[in-house]
Amino acid sequence: MTTQSFNPRTGKAFGPEIADTSASQVELIIDKAVAAFEKWSAATALQRAEALMGIADALDANSTSLVEIADLETGLGLPRLTGEIGRTTFQLREFARTLIDGRFIKSEVDAFADAPLPAGHPELIRSLSPLGVVVVFGANNFPFAFSVLGGDTASALAAGCAVIAKAHPSHPQTSNQVFAFAQQVLAAQGFSDALTLIHGVEAGVTVLNSPKVSAGAFTGSRRGGRALFDIAQSRETPIPFYGELGSVNPVIILNSAITDASALASAYLDSLLLGNGQFCTNPSILLVPAKSPMLTEIERQILERKPTPFLSPGTKSAHDSNRLELAKLLGSAVVHGQEINDGGLYSAPAILVTNVASVLAQPRALEIECFGPTGLVITYENVSELLKIIANLEGALTGSVFSATTDPDAVTLCSALARKVGRLSWNSWPTGVAVTIGQHHGGPYPASTSPIHTSVGLHAIVRFLRPVSYQNFPAEIAAKL
Repeated sequence: MTTQSFNPRTGKAFGPEIADTSASQVELIIDKAVAAFEKWSAATALQRAEALMGIADALDANSTSLVEIADLETGLGLPRLTGEIGRTTFQLREFARTLIDGRFIKSEVDAFADAPLPAGHPELIRSLSPLGVVVVFGANNFPFAFSVLGGDTASALAAGCAVIAKAHPSHPQTSNQVFAFAQQVLAAQGFSDALTLIHGVEAGVTVLNSPKVSAGAFTGSRRGGRALFDIAQSRETPIPFYGELGSVNPVIILNSAITDASALASAYLDSLLLGNGQFCTNPSILLVPAKSPMLTEIERQILERKPTPFLSPGTKSAHDSNRLELAKLLGSAVVHGQEINDGGLYSAPAILVTNVASVLAQPRALEIECFGPTGLVITYENVSELLKIIANLEGALTGSVFSATTDPDAVTLCSALARKVGRLSWNSWPTGVAVTIGQHHGGPYPASTSPIHTSVGLHAIVRFLRPVSYQNFPAEIAAKL
């Protein structure tokens, strides 16, 4: 099979057809990655840091051409994609700095204790070793930051793992160009094949099934991620699979927070429709007080919002189907914004308004992520109703509570919502994920397959490091292991 780039603004394919990686090519790539791992994992932290820095420099130097092709393939716009290049190179450099200062990779020495058991013990050196070869499945909505050189790849490379990146079919040309720049840097520094690239669904499944591969990472849909997770777990030797599978990201607005209903409604729609609603952190579910002036403002302002393109025909089809299912399930009218009918991949921005009783009668409504420009607005009468909704929520990546600090219900609601999410925000919208040491981008299933791990921020590196304790080892030997 082949993949061809698709322009979501025009609805037309363009550029060369890119062939799926064949079975024989996949086996060769796996063997190359295994060989590269031996050398890359033995490299010093400084050597790996220099390679990551070099890759970041190469992306920055070629950002104009990369952004242009990514815009044609995704329709995300030059400003957004330029910022995403900056985020991608920033996280590469942050992992490089982490290697240089030794955070997360330093060994811990538990000195010999000359005492009776259980207090006494031999000297133990707890060290961290890279897992091996990792397969990373790129996302469609972030052609740079969650793709060939995204956070999964950057953290795995920093850990000393070799990476086989599986390109997403929504941006094959971007993936090829990004890979080419990275490969040039790695080859020049003597680490060819520490990063390799494959195309095609079958190629990705083959790599994930290979006994020579030690872990997988994924950002995308629940359906796709769960299928890959099941493969990783059903192998003869199961392996870690770190999947980020999307999220509805509930936001609760308390009456005490509504001081400017118009501004708050505008900020909500900005967050909901950011990137055409194709972020894993868009606020898909909003809970507002019944008869609130904010609800009136949302219904008025959505009429003025204009559509932006979907990433792919499949993304638009899934969104439209989910929006229709949600409306039928709840019997809710859909309040639409403006439309474009010119052959491109557009759907009008919209909200569905319902109440707690309707949702509790159809709790599946809380599971449907309309990945795109659609929000579910649920009106509530009291805190008891809010707690019932929270109890019925699935795990989510993030959530928000808008409240005055003096509101007597704030702590109760925040405590309840914190049990359901990986990141909880106070008086701020969930879109925007800082790449920093304090970040946790994960959450209870189905938001992610491993709620104790993050795919964003410096702690992402620990996913690809395996602890080994060395007992009674001479220091000069342990230092070389």
